[in-house]
Amino acid sequence: ISSVRVAAERLRAVGARPTPVLRSDWVDATAGCACYLKAEHLQRTGSFKYRGATNAVAGLDAASAALGVVCHSSGNHGAALAAAAAERGVPCCVVVPRTTPGAKIDNMRRYGARVVLCEPTQSARSETAAAEAAAMGGAAFVHPYDDAAVLAGQGTIGLELAEELPQLDAVLVPVSGGGMVGGIAVALHALRPGVRVIAVEPKGKGLGRCLALSQRVLDPEAANGALDTIADAIRTKCLGPTPWAAASQLLDPAVLSVDDDQIRAAMRVALLELKQVVEPAGALTLAALLSPAFKQLREEHQLRHVAAIVCGGNVDLETLFLHARTGP
Repeated sequence: ISSVRVAAERLRAVGARPTPVLRSDWVDATAGCACYLKAEHLQRTGSFKYRGATNAVAGLDAASAALGVVCHSSGNHGAALAAAAAERGVPCCVVVPRTTPGAKIDNMRRYGARVVLCEPTQSARSETAAAEAAAMGGAAFVHPYDDAAVLAGQGTIGLELAEELPQLDAVLVPVSGGGMVGGIAVALHALRPGVRVIAVEPKGKGLGRCLALSQRVLDPEAANGALDTIADAIRTKCLGPTPWAAASQLLDPAVLSVDDDQIRAAMRVALLELKQVVEPAGALTLAALLSPAFKQLREEHQLRHVAAIVCGGNVDLETLFLHARTGP
């Protein structure tokens, strides 16, 4: 928890403020409990990723920072790292899959990143980022989730939840590579150990089975690809080793999975009921709150106060309108 508190101080030093918690009587009534929506889509750069990137860049010594920073990203981490680099006055290169939405590429460039496209595989992302770091003379690589400083930065969400919502029974956290869910789990385990940290995944990820078998990667060959989901920000199939070390010990064994139709419906609810624009990944936990699987979990564990992380809001207008129109 000490590293999470250090990250919180670094965020305060650059003027970042805690994100608001949104409420909705309709969501409460539909979910059957008091729901607290942590609005990370209103964070700087439009996602929770700003927390981890800022902490990682702030932790670099002067000589390392001067060489610049590099990452690979599906979009949100790249924008966050670019913003953090700009605040420190150092160069930033972001490697992104060629399938990345235009709005996210524009967002990264707006914050000053040099964007390099690659194939949409984990190996291509890693190899291209390594080559770019070498070309910059040894720039620091900041992994989007498999990095202790990034995990601590994302853990500041848990710190805020513990301080603002002491009545919580559970928190729903969207999961991709695991930096956020791992960081939040570490913070809440230290401060509110009775709070259940429940991962929410796109259908097909299979994290529940990984937790049950205590095995991070079930199919190494398939892990190199990307999940088939409209939630473009969370297509990573497996948790990274660093977040897995925390998540495998601290997460609730129940994992909620939502499909594309549920995500579209939740985006529509966010827009019409909450008056909020969220990207597909940002709608994941809202989709889970409205699902039959959550109702069963809520009744089984008597969950009365539940937070849900709305992780991002960087979405093309065309994509937003398409999903809002086609949602059930």
